[in-house]
Amino acid sequence: MSLNPFRADPAIAARCERQTAEIGDRVSAEIMRLIATKARRPEDNLGSIVLAGEAQILRQSFGLGSVEELMLLALAPARGIARPPISNFFVGAVGLERETGNLILGGNVEFPGTHLGFTVHGEGFVFTRAAARGTSIETIAIGEAHPCAHCRQYISEFATSRKLTLIDPLGHRLTMPQLYPWPFDPDYLGERGAVAGAYDATLELAGHDLPVAIADRLLDAGRRAHSPYSKCPGAVVLALNDGQLVSGFSIESVAFNPSMGPLQAAMINLIAHGYETADIAEAALGTRLGGNVDYSLSVTELLGRIAPRAPLNIAGWA
Repeated sequence: MSLNPFRADPAIAARCERQTAEIGDRVSAEIMRLIATKARRPEDNLGSIVLAGEAQILRQSFGLGSVEELMLLALAPARGIARPPISNFFVGAVGLERETGNLILGGNVEFPGTHLGFTVHGEGFVFTRAAARGTSIETIAIGEAHPCAHCRQYISEFATSRKLTLIDPLGHRLTMPQLYPWPFDPDYLGERGAVAGAYDATLELAGHDLPVAIADRLLDAGRRAHSPYSKCPGAVVLALNDGQLVSGFSIESVAFNPSMGPLQAAMINLIAHGYETADIAEAALGTRLGGNVDYSLSVTELLGRIAPRAPLNIAGWA
């Protein structure tokens, strides 16, 4: 067991334990109901979201003193979003959007039959989901305010990460500078990091035969990708059996690994909106064909495992 150099507040831990015992199940059920009302509506981009107004009503209804108390109770339903068939280790994470006050729930995702590098961590789910919504994370609740080194590096890619607060049911309230005091961050390469809502309007698709709706969504996702190091953005659109579209885009890390691939990001949004891999009818990839980073092989591999019957159309950026 690693040594914990940080002191927790026992009063917070005791309050969280009491609230979990007294109202935890009811709060979880209400959060799950709120999330279910937004499922399978990716056009709203509200999957796995508890809106700020809904959070306020929950706080009032259950006598909670702060949104952080609600976030800690929301960890239980967040674990229900996790998909860890390899480890059977369920991780939940709850992020507070800085711009809206909404809560984003997420969990870890594993992909059997392929390499472990495709794994999505709970913290990565929340931060990638926020990027898809054009927002940033102010506070994140996790089971222990002790994200792995992979997550600390990934979180450090986001421009506002030095202002991030991490909380847990044990009573810790920590900051990223405490957890990662001397980070290898985008500043080392003269970059500002991933910025909420960033958009590269200069990116264009080369010749393709994609349907207009898929091509438009693919281009929009590619323009939102964070790829300052390779200059090779990646984007994926998943066309679903009910006619809906879900997309995702790559988010590079200054350390290269961890970086979030476009299909992993699309899977985060797929799961957040209440879909499963069986709902995928076909997929489209936008990538820098022959570039220093070309997602063709990695996306083909992962899609072949999660949706082997779904055809993949690959288009290049102009």
